[in-house]
Amino acid sequence: MFLDHLLNQGSAPVLEQMLQFTDARAQVLGSDIVNASTPNFVQQDLSLDKFQSMLAEKVEQRDAGGAESADFSDISSEVQHPTRGILFHDGNNRSMEQLMTDQAKNTLMHNLAVELLRDQYSTMEMALKERVG
Repeated sequence: MFLDHLLNQGSAPVLEQMLQFTDARAQVLGSDIVNASTPNFVQQDLSLDKFQSMLAEKVEQRDAGGAESADFSDISSEVQHPTRGILFHDGNNRSMEQLMTDQAKNTLMHNLAVELLRDQYSTMEMALKERVG
């Protein structure tokens, strides 16, 4: 009970969901990059805006009802087909520059979430060991 409350009240569940999202998005973007020259391949992506709005709703629910009221595990990401890019004669709408930019942004977001989560857990570890940082 106490441990669940401790782990769910901070930013840990939000950061864990961010890590899961960025991992899934990296796989989708990687598939897009690999298939950039495949005829009739349609790019896929996970909507960052939809994910962030769902995450914000869960945080608001948690803040309104306490740490036990919000369950972050039911946040899902829908695969969508972006329409940006140039439609080539082979039916592919590739934009290698956009794919690489999206991949770089996703990697930075993932690394940020990892560092913030690592800092939070190390602070909890120091508190549990009764050490001053």
